[in-house]
Amino acid sequence: MEFRKLTKNDMDESLNLSEFAFQYKLSDEERTHRLRVTRPKDTIGCFSDGELIAKMTILPFQVRINGIDYEMGGVSGVATYPEHRRSGIVKKLLHIGLKEMKEKEQYLSYLFPFSIPFYRKFGWELFVDYQNLTLTREQLPHFQNFQGKMKKVDEKSLEVIQKVYDQNALTYTGMLKRNNNWWKDWVLYRKGGRIAVYNNSMGVPQGYIMYEVKDLKMTVKELIALDEDSRRGLWNFISNHDSMAEEYVIQQLPLHEPYPYWLDDPKIKKEVVPYFMARIVDVEAFLNRYPFKSKAECSLFLHVSDEFADWNEATYQIKFQNSGKVQVKKHEPKNKGVCQQKPKRGIICDINALSTMFLAYQSPTQLLHTERIKGSMDEVELLEQIIVKQPPGFIDFF
Repeated sequence: MEFRKLTKNDMDESLNLSEFAFQYKLSDEERTHRLRVTRPKDTIGCFSDGELIAKMTILPFQVRINGIDYEMGGVSGVATYPEHRRSGIVKKLLHIGLKEMKEKEQYLSYLFPFSIPFYRKFGWELFVDYQNLTLTREQLPHFQNFQGKMKKVDEKSLEVIQKVYDQNALTYTGMLKRNNNWWKDWVLYRKGGRIAVYNNSMGVPQGYIMYEVKDLKMTVKELIALDEDSRRGLWNFISNHDSMAEEYVIQQLPLHEPYPYWLDDPKIKKEVVPYFMARIVDVEAFLNRYPFKSKAECSLFLHVSDEFADWNEATYQIKFQNSGKVQVKKHEPKNKGVCQQKPKRGIICDINALSTMFLAYQSPTQLLHTERIKGSMDEVELLEQIIVKQPPGFIDFF
């Protein structure tokens, strides 16, 4: 078997594999679009006798954690023909991909799992959920006490909604930094529908909605409000469609959004969906860039295990100085395996737990109580004090 990057000549074969593995059929227009926006060099293929039998794409993204930008490798399109499954090919692709991400200084990796248990074996862990809301016409709220106005826009107003998205993304951990190409070629292309912007009394955009109304159903694909005034204005806009729809579905809202409690009638249908998984690719580099919260002079040890990316197997000392500077020092294990004997101090965790803690999905105390990490309560509480508290959010797909 040969593992190599795809070329332009491989792309039709790659799309054929995707169609078969994920059970969909691209129209001629969709196929042309996919060929235009997909870069062959982002995909690693496995070939047998010249035939593409498996593949994995790593898309280059940026995400932000409390004001700090991280390069992120987005794993997508992992596919294998059935006759070649359960032969270790995907495991090999993932290992090659992690090494490549490390070399490219992509210290984080995200993926949408077909199976959470499968990817947990390789160090990826859940880091974000979202909520879907379904309301009847009778449950719609109606507001009069908002100051701004709604205005319908089109793709030419991309800069306006992009600014609103960017400002909202700052309030979450791990949101995607959408560039113009991603907006045009993926977000707007996939979600489609109509767009309306909420402008406050000064004419400043403070929120937007992407939606469609079809067959007596209104589907909201993105709903972003920067303050309470825009939230009321946007929901009033939804309610003004009460003559056109009987059912209203609000998709992919971050769990941190104040629904359904905020609604006049909170007794609606709410679905919580575990969504994307993440993993730290390079622990040392990730910690050196991480926006720790300042503490008085102290130190904390993290004993990290990572069987699939052995360069992460080490003890990491996080040292806070009175000046506010944070130093991260990596102590390599003398023998294979992180801890040959139980350490006398510090927190013991695997890469899964480390990733979900530092992306604010699970707190250290939660993981201690469920025995996913080990350590003294004092040290666990210290870790909880120094890591980011912003809730995780992610509303994209790849």
